[in-house]
Amino acid sequence: MAEFDFAEEINSEYLEEEYLTDAMTGGQDKRRQLYYQLIQSMKKAERVDVIVSFLMESGVKMILQELENTLKRGARIRILTGNYLGITQPSALYLIKRKLGDRVDLRFYSEKGRSFHPKSYIFHYTDHSEMYIGSSNISRSALTTGIEWNYRFSSKKDPENYERFFQTFEDLFKNHSIIIDDKELKRYSRNWHRPAVTKDLDKYDIADQETEDTKIKPLYEPRGAQIEALYALEDTRAEGAKKALIHAATGIGKTYLAAFDSKPYKRVLFVAHREEILRQAAVSFRNVRNSEDYGFFTGDEKCTDKSVIFASVATLGKSEYLNEKYFAPDYLEYVVIDDYAIIGLSQEAA
Repeated sequence: MAEFDFAEEINSEYLEEEYLTDAMTGGQDKRRQLYYQLIQSMKKAERVDVIVSFLMESGVKMILQELENTLKRGARIRILTGNYLGITQPSALYLIKRKLGDRVDLRFYSEKGRSFHPKSYIFHYTDHSEMYIGSSNISRSALTTGIEWNYRFSSKKDPENYERFFQTFEDLFKNHSIIIDDKELKRYSRNWHRPAVTKDLDKYDIADQETEDTKIKPLYEPRGAQIEALYALEDTRAEGAKKALIHAATGIGKTYLAAFDSKPYKRVLFVAHREEILRQAAVSFRNVRNSEDYGFFTGDEKCTDKSVIFASVATLGKSEYLNEKYFAPDYLEYVVIDDYAIIGLSQEAA
């Protein structure tokens, strides 16, 4: 299972150059991709409203940093999305909640007897507003190279139709939605089963990554169930817990999860019963931390001065090593015990 995504090195000329178009058709020309037009609009907006039938992790990752930048400028953001057939991925919602918290008003469309299939992005400025309306939901392929038709118009150019669309959005958002708080998000995630259609959507996103002509580099970041687990761990810490138990199916990427969660800590201990596991875990931690600051505490090595130490149970469990000569009581900040997937959340877990 690949534990990395791709970070695109965006050519700044597409963002800084005032190459504006009202008709976006997707494809390889970035100036025809919705993503680059949205980013330009977002940089200037005082308020942002989004209504899409579904959110996918791949698309949220693309716009998440700019959403945060927009919030930091004092702008307001509202997002209304659907939950029909489970196409909206829980990981996409957890990404937004983890990064932006309650600063974004995030809601599900709540009517059960009426279909929900809009795709529109609305940006409000001091003296006018503009609206993108078309076929793109929030997924990587829909925002970039997929064949999607989107049209932009302003409240100045067509005030009557703009007002009709916007007032419909207001009604749906205020009167036909439910707030996605932690309780609702947990409920949705617990009942979610990956629909077959998302497998095809994922294929489009992967193909989009592989065919882009821009320079790409590996970026190791949480994905899928790891995002939800990280959100839960952070929530657990906020409630004062010092330890947590991660129980997850094979293939979820528990070692990478531990690497992501422990990244802010400077003194980490990873314990496993086989040296092969330790060596494999070291690769995962190195990828996530982008650092060679790690060592091993095994039969042949006794490293104690690195940020991350990978120790075997057989060696660490000996009384001649498990003492203050090697590890002071307050030395470790974060402990991972593999096999049982026990992730220690503080030095008290050591």
